[in-house]
Amino acid sequence: MSWPTVIILAPTGRRPMLEERFRSFELEPEPPTGDERIYWQGYSYSVDLSGGILAEYESDELELVTTRIGEPYGVCVSCESMDAARALLRHVLDGFDGLIDTNHGEILWADEFLALLDEHPAWDWRRQPSAALR
Repeated sequence: MSWPTVIILAPTGRRPMLEERFRSFELEPEPPTGDERIYWQGYSYSVDLSGGILAEYESDELELVTTRIGEPYGVCVSCESMDAARALLRHVLDGFDGLIDTNHGEILWADEFLALLDEHPAWDWRRQPSAALR
């Protein structure tokens, strides 16, 4: 299975804060893709801070996001494993007020997403929707 990927969505006014959270890691350029790479706690991550991921959204998805947070900025994060995803997302999303697109049909508030991770440490959002956990 491919690397777990999520899209972190913030209002454009919070873009500098979100970018700063990622730039606090040592980012290494990844020339073939244009993304940047993070190596942290023994894990590897690919991060796209360009905001270009929003071009892949259908108009109805983008409208839903815009209704919830205003004009969005998106960061695409691919993690080498679910353990890697849980570690980084808990760290980066602590206190974050925005949305998480699981890239598997769900867009959740960040605090709701983190609560689900805490309540269900083995949750794999690629295989199980959040509604199945409630």
